[in-house]
Order: sequence, then structure tokens, then C-alpha cells
Amino acid sequence: MSERSFSPSRRTVLAGLGSLPLGFSLGAPALAQAGDVPIGMVLPFSGATGAYGPAMKQAAELVVAKVNAAGGILGGRKVKLIIEDSETSATASVAASKKLLEVDKVEMVGGFWGSPEALAAKPVILASDKVQMLSCAADAVTEGETKGLIYRLQARSSQWGPAGAKVMDKLGAKRVAVLAQQNPFVVAMIEPFKAEMAKLGGEVVEVVMYNPDQASYRAEVEKVFSPGYDAVFCLPLLTDFVSIAKEIYRGGFDSKVVALGTGADAEGKFIQSVGPEVAEGIYHLQPSPPIDSPSYAKFVEEMGAPKGTVFLFAGNAWDQACIALLAMEHAKTQEAAVWTRSVREVCNPPGEPVDDIVQALAMVRAGKKINFNGAGSTCDFDEAGNSLNRSFYVQLIKDGKNTPFAVVS
Repeated sequence: MSERSFSPSRRTVLAGLGSLPLGFSLGAPALAQAGDVPIGMVLPFSGATGAYGPAMKQAAELVVAKVNAAGGILGGRKVKLIIEDSETSATASVAASKKLLEVDKVEMVGGFWGSPEALAAKPVILASDKVQMLSCAADAVTEGETKGLIYRLQARSSQWGPAGAKVMDKLGAKRVAVLAQQNPFVVAMIEPFKAEMAKLGGEVVEVVMYNPDQASYRAEVEKVFSPGYDAVFCLPLLTDFVSIAKEIYRGGFDSKVVALGTGADAEGKFIQSVGPEVAEGIYHLQPSPPIDSPSYAKFVEEMGAPKGTVFLFAGNAWDQACIALLAMEHAKTQEAAVWTRSVREVCNPPGEPVDDIVQALAMVRAGKKINFNGAGSTCDFDEAGNSLNRSFYVQLIKDGKNTPFAVVS
């Protein structure tokens, strides 16, 4: 599928990324009352990714409110959601996870927008035999011994590469190069990108790596752009891509630029930083929700957002809360080591498709086999807990705005 049937404005995309009101105090005590079923999330409200937390928080709270209004779970018990600030910090995320586990006695620690935060908290959560749910990309989070307790509501890093190759194919780019930051999140994308390019009849002619926080990227930009390849796949984060894009503009290079949304989108901060002239014509991709699905349309309405708003991460938090509560109801217990075995039972096919959490809970209680479809994804998982069937939303920067270009899977 290439052209989108909807045209959300940059404003509605930004609303989906985190411009919704915060409206809460992280400092207030949030201990679960007797009989409550406590679940926790570690979300970013400060630091480099702080803008993503509010919409994710709103989504998770909506799920809990709906479930509690309908009678709760496990025979009428209310759900208690406790949220901590990751501060976009691995150290803070570990401390937040320990507090949720040791003080609030949660059976699930969800959220985790960033991979460093998730990786740092992983051993703490697994040592407690509790479930960790993620909205981050690094392959390593679901690798190794996970005890079957980890579920990723996001595309893996290695899935971004093939998605980038499919964008190149849509652009007719056959001879391409890669300009990539040296970090685990990015490096995992390169070989899958090469393999998919070859499968599509293209060729990766050159790969140029650079270190984060360099004083200058001029040498790397000239090396990868001067030969005049059809396109360059840029794998940056925001700060370095601001400098790289300016070097590309100064050099007057003609190769098309396809970049990660981690560098070129970042809630419009990239355009603000470099200006519309420098940003013009850059394509960028980011894992996306199933935008055309009925479940996503319902979610946007639940969030009180305009039709067509693109929530890139809030749907993941919604799905994490839904899945945990459905699995508990299916297993008839809040004990994480038990209900984790029910996650694929309520999420993966076969089963009757359902996207409403209250209806889904009623069906589970009635003994029906369900196939829950979420707001952020179809909520299907492989044996390692990785999401299946993920989509990537591709935008083109045109006239100073992010405009829809395609969705690739």
C-alpha cells in the first residue's frame, strides 16, 4: 500500500505524539488498596523522550477506567494503575521498577519507551518473576532467558531495516548507501536492510558508520553522498541528524534521503531545528499503529482526538494494559508466572476477533476463544514475546510539514 487515504495535519500528528495534557502528580503516593489488582508502568515524562509519556499515560488510564466501570476483573476486583517516570534514564527506570515491584507489589511493569531503560530494568523484573511489557525496539530485550515473561509491543530494531528497503523500492532507488550511527539499536538494522534490498533487486553499495556526538559529520556525509547513489538510508538520532542534514544541504547533494523517525521526526523538532529548506524532501519512517483498522479508529475516539490523529506510541500502552488484564482473567489469577502463559491464548489466532476490552473480558469469562486486536498493533506474539505483523508509517517532509507517504509492513 502506498498513498494514504487520510491526511492528518502536522498538528494532529503532534497531538498523538504527546501534546495531550499531563494532569497528574508523580510525587503522590499510589499504593494499591486491599483487593485491588496492581499493575505498573514506567513512562517518560522528563528527559529527552519526555513528550511521549502523557499520551501513553492517558491511554493506559482509559483502559483501567473502562474495566473498573464495568466491574473490574477476577470476580469484581478493581485494577490499580501505578505510573512512574523513567526520566529517559536507565538508572531512574531501575529505581522506578524496584519501587513498583517492592512497594506497590505489581504483577506487571509496562511502558518502557526506550531500550536502555528496558534493558536496565529487565533483570530486576525477571528476578521478581513478574511480567515486563515494552514499547522499545532493541532486539536484545527479548533475547536470552526471559522466563516467558517479556512481551514487546513494538517492532524490533532488525525489522526496521527491511521496512527501509521497502521504502527504497517505492522510490525506485536501486543503488543505495547507508549512513549510520554506531549504536546497538541502529547496527541491528543494517544487515536486514541489505538482505531485503537484494531481495527487491537493489544493492547496498556502501556503509559508512559514525560515532554519536562527533564535532563534525562533514567527512562522513561527503563520503556517502558524493558518489551520487539513488538514495542514502540515514540511521541517526535527532541531535546528529540535525548536523548531518545541514551538511547534506550545504553540499547540494541529489541523492534521496530516507531516515529513521528517531532522527527526522521527533515530534517536529527536527524541522524546527533545521528549518523547512534543509528538511525539504526527506522521507522518514517509524513503527505505526494499524491506522486503517476499526480498532485504531475506536482508540482515537476514546482518546478524544480528531479523526486521523496518528498516535505512534500511546496505542502500545493501551494494548499493554488490555493484554495484561485479559490474560489475568483467562488464567483466573493475578500471579504473573501463571497468567503470562495466557497472553498468546487471548491475543493470537485462532479465535473470535475482538477489539473492545470490556467485551473481550466478557467473552473470556464465558469460555470463548478470542483473538484480541489492539490499538497499537494486532497484538500477536511469537514465542519470544515479539510483536508480529508490525507496520511502519512513512512521511515526507514537504513545505515544512510532515505529510503522509506510505505504510509498509
